[in-house]
Amino acid sequence: MGEGRAGMSAGERERRWARWGARLAACVAVLTAVVSGGIGTAHAEWPERPVTLIVPSGAGGGTDQTGRLLAAALEERFGQPFTVVNQGQGGGVVGIRAIRDAPPDGYTLGILYNFAHYKALGQADFEPADFTPIAQYNFDPAAVQVRADAPWPDLPAALEALRADPETYPVACAGGCGGSWPMAIASLFATEGVDLARVRMIPSQGAAASLQDLVAGGVAVVPCSLPEARGLLQAGMVRALAVFGEERQPAFPDVPTVAETMGEARALGAWRGVVGPAGLPEKVAGRLETAMDAIVHDPAFREAMAAGGFGLAWRDATAFEAFMAAEAEAVRTLIPRLGL
Repeated sequence: MGEGRAGMSAGERERRWARWGARLAACVAVLTAVVSGGIGTAHAEWPERPVTLIVPSGAGGGTDQTGRLLAAALEERFGQPFTVVNQGQGGGVVGIRAIRDAPPDGYTLGILYNFAHYKALGQADFEPADFTPIAQYNFDPAAVQVRADAPWPDLPAALEALRADPETYPVACAGGCGGSWPMAIASLFATEGVDLARVRMIPSQGAAASLQDLVAGGVAVVPCSLPEARGLLQAGMVRALAVFGEERQPAFPDVPTVAETMGEARALGAWRGVVGPAGLPEKVAGRLETAMDAIVHDPAFREAMAAGGFGLAWRDATAFEAFMAAEAEAVRTLIPRLGL
């Protein structure tokens, strides 16, 4: 072989060197493309692929419905699919844990709702710091429902009866007794002198079951949203004494607010917001917050929420973070006093 090379003419050597040079240039070009592609991917603007939006509840409920409305709006704004994944097992614990434990890369986000009671009841160890708050978009105020023939004309009269003899008037939880509805009324009891240790809180399979129990005489009071009680209210079988909102609800103009009846403003109930796992990059969180601001104030989104009977609320990331921390403290103070 060496002899062949030695005997190679100058022209042949020149042609061979040209071929080697071309091959080397091609290799360098490929390597440069790979390296450049890797750097481009690392610094590409989120999102470069579909995003998972975890809904910690079953299909068809309020969290699912509002989550799907948001997913469609986010997909339109970012040009990538936002795929809703329902994980309602364990009363939402499975889904919330999946949000908390996801990689903080912006490709797994979630809808979070009232969650402070899980730790207080020993069901999970969630903390507000486990999540990156993006924005709150929903608030549905609790309301106080009683039977149509209840002896109390208004909320102050009902509270007076409960102060005098709490055991006689069972209060339904409209679900689990650490959730948003019972915590709203427990907060009112705590400041109005009702002995929380003597209140009989009755768990159920949800607001519908509690309301049926109310009509049947099994409980005396049901805290839940006005839309959930709509059918029985319209049928004249149930009365709403007050709503825990800042103003009367447009669909229920005859129901006064707690502030109107008690002289103290209270906005308590169920809320929902978008979060990511702790450590979400600031740039990603900022883009999401900006998008959420636009979506929540978009007339089309507001109309869709209203059509579903869902209330709107806006808190940016900073306000949402403070809100979650304050609620966690309040709920974890109330639950031990209720003996739960």
